[in-house]
Amino acid sequence: MATAVIANTSNGGYAHRKFQRLRAVVMGDEQRAERPQDEVADLERRARAGEWLKTGAVATLLGMGRTKVHSLVKAGVIGHRKIPGAPQKPQRECNPVDVLRLLDERRRVFHGESEDPT
Repeated sequence: MATAVIANTSNGGYAHRKFQRLRAVVMGDEQRAERPQDEVADLERRARAGEWLKTGAVATLLGMGRTKVHSLVKAGVIGHRKIPGAPQKPQRECNPVDVLRLLDERRRVFHGESEDPT
């Protein structure tokens, strides 16, 4: 029996484009795998429009894990509300004002962007 070995890239993705796309389709996130910047831009637009986002969406927008977002919610850094009628596990939506404040903070710290464009 022949065995094929496919090396993984340094970022943990598959080295071969066909397998990377197949993995995305199987996991149900084909569009996100192809254009993650579009998803982040859409999430930011929704937050700026005043929409409360779930913790997973906030994690994607801020570029951190959901566990970190849960910690920030629990610490009171991000305001939240429970989703009424959610299934067994409690689900939360995060306050867009706090999310945008953290997003702007992260951009200033990590990208050197300033609030004042002058």
